[in-house]
Amino acid sequence: MMKKWTQFIVGTIAAVLIFALPVQANAFQVVNKDLPLSSGVQYKNYTYKNTYTNSINHLAINLQDPYTALKIGVPSPINSVATTTKLANSHSFEGNRVVGAVNAGFYNMSTGFPMYLISQNNEIVNGGVLSDSYSAYVSSPIAFGIREDGTADIESFDFDINLKYNNQDYEITGLNRERQDNEAIIFTPLKVGTTTGSNKYGLEFVIETEEPVTSNYFGQTLTGKITQIRDYGSEEVIRVPKNGFVLSVNGKKWIDSFKNMKIGEQVSVGFDINKNWKNSQFMLGSGPMLVKDGQRYITMNTSSSRATEIAPRSAIAISADKKQVHLVTVDGRLGSFSKGMSLTQFADYLVKLGFDRAINLDGGGSTTMGIRNYGSNNVVLANRPSDGYERRVSTILEAISTAPTSSPAHINASRDKTGTMLLGSSITLKLNYVMDAYYNNITIDPSKVIISSENNLVNINGYTYTASKVGQDRVLVNYESAVQSFPVTIVSEPATLSIASSAKTINTGGTINFSATAKDAAGNGLLYNPSQLSWTVEGNIGTIASNGKFTASNTAGKGKIIAQLGTKKVSVDVEVTEPASSLQSPFSDVSNKNVYLKEIVYLTNNGYIHGYEDSTFKPEQNLSRAHAAVLISRALKLDLTSVTDPGFKDVPTTHPYYREIAAVANARIVGGKENNLYDPQGTLTRAQMAAILTNAYKLTGTSTTKFSDVKSGYWAEKSISALAFNDITTGYADGTFKPSVPVTRMHFSVFLYRSIHR
Repeated sequence: MMKKWTQFIVGTIAAVLIFALPVQANAFQVVNKDLPLSSGVQYKNYTYKNTYTNSINHLAINLQDPYTALKIGVPSPINSVATTTKLANSHSFEGNRVVGAVNAGFYNMSTGFPMYLISQNNEIVNGGVLSDSYSAYVSSPIAFGIREDGTADIESFDFDINLKYNNQDYEITGLNRERQDNEAIIFTPLKVGTTTGSNKYGLEFVIETEEPVTSNYFGQTLTGKITQIRDYGSEEVIRVPKNGFVLSVNGKKWIDSFKNMKIGEQVSVGFDINKNWKNSQFMLGSGPMLVKDGQRYITMNTSSSRATEIAPRSAIAISADKKQVHLVTVDGRLGSFSKGMSLTQFADYLVKLGFDRAINLDGGGSTTMGIRNYGSNNVVLANRPSDGYERRVSTILEAISTAPTSSPAHINASRDKTGTMLLGSSITLKLNYVMDAYYNNITIDPSKVIISSENNLVNINGYTYTASKVGQDRVLVNYESAVQSFPVTIVSEPATLSIASSAKTINTGGTINFSATAKDAAGNGLLYNPSQLSWTVEGNIGTIASNGKFTASNTAGKGKIIAQLGTKKVSVDVEVTEPASSLQSPFSDVSNKNVYLKEIVYLTNNGYIHGYEDSTFKPEQNLSRAHAAVLISRALKLDLTSVTDPGFKDVPTTHPYYREIAAVANARIVGGKENNLYDPQGTLTRAQMAAILTNAYKLTGTSTTKFSDVKSGYWAEKSISALAFNDITTGYADGTFKPSVPVTRMHFSVFLYRSIHR
């Protein structure tokens, strides 16, 4: 059911609950962001915790600022829809920069048509409807708008469509929208579509005027003569004349009033609105009203499902002097991040913010706020819509900066690291954006960027500056009239330098990782280039790499590990010892001093590997792919009684290691080669060994150690890195892994032992 605008009187709402809350300071919420978007528009994001935790986005608009305006964004045609950010960016141009936007009016999601009154510069964009139900959002003729004098208001209105025929006045129910039961609707050429689209259950009268009708506005009167009549029950399609309008009626009351109309008779229709809204810059019908005179004032049934639902919400509010406008959105349906609010909670929150009046806008999944981010003139999404993406909407409200782009005033550069610099260290700058005094983005011209030093203690090369002298300095980044500076402190050595390691006693042939920590006088980390930290070994105890990895020699001894940074040196004592062991080698070709005796004995004692009949182990003999399957199947205790034939052509069921090969293949530990071959007698490479152990023991992790002969994208790169990450391999002293080299029985034993005991 639709209702005539003037049938509702705001003062008769007896059920509206009015409740005052004191305006508090910002203690009731946390401010996460606070950014000026233009000279008259401020954006803030809050975390508000009351019944639920909510994320609030807020645009404050100062209508007194000479370069600030608030406009309504309407799509073309009126029934098209677009996302808030897309619509805002389509309306943004030099001298009319959209710096913030929020979704606005309710709309029919099936047709795209706005549901309520919209006017722009006194022209009627959409006639709108009202609901008869007090449980609906909009059952009261209330609008937000900017009046002729530039002030904002939230107030009731009386939109009047008056038809004069045969010296009688008739109050028509609607303009350029679908005719419902018991209604009289006026269709003008401003309607989307060329026909009325009304059903046959009514009368339609075509009235042509002397001049084309190119707009509809408040205060307008159209007078013409009837040129065509469509009778009740007729299915004739009635087109709206470009120089006139159509009266379409349904229901006994209206049919009885106009059934005697005749062709040639004169009919007039006028559109008007109450004086307060006449000649307004724009009007947007919405609802319900939420706040009036600084108190909660909700013009709908607050017990209805729409009002009590905890959901995303949008609203527009004004100050008592009508010169400040506030766009506020509450995200919702996002779990613990932001739950949403009921209408009562929303109204109470707006009262807390100190607003004089507020009216509800379309919310739920339509709730969207966009802002102009620094470094761009484009409007981007600022909130988190509940759908996970921006919903297309019908109309938006746009905070506008009319300031023209002017000279640079704001510059933003950042450093890749901050802190006290060691002599010789470097910092690289990044120029993020340049803006004028009104926060309009300025496209960066690299030739205008000047980086300099106040005291010439740094050398500047492009965007990188390097500490060249000890002392205090300041680096300046200039872009015409805009400047930003960074303080620089340069020292010749750290105030403290310390060495840390996992141990200070190591067996011969073992490894230890050393690291250094450098701090300035304030106890903060000192900035230096990695190449500035040097490691040396004192004494014949081993070698140390540039990354601090120490490898002990094969003879016992004592010495020092020395770290030097700048002019400061520190050292720690290290002792290399022979491994204490009572192990006796069971093999004639493996001595008791073999560095891998422990691993070989362990695997032998557990039955994972065996020697030969002549009591040898043959440690340097290459391991075959078949023997690798045997060792892995034994170590993992794989079931060999019910294997599935993997179908390798060169491993028949009669092969002596058929079950072991089948078991590791079934477990997806070892795969075959091309042409469905396993190549049991083929030698196992170190890369293949890495893949087998990674699969067998589900090794994960990525090592910071990079082997020079394992290039990015190499098929076994991840497996080799996983071995290094789990301290199963260290590679060779020259920084290589030698992935294609065959693995020996001794080395496979070591890697298998470490995988078992990782």
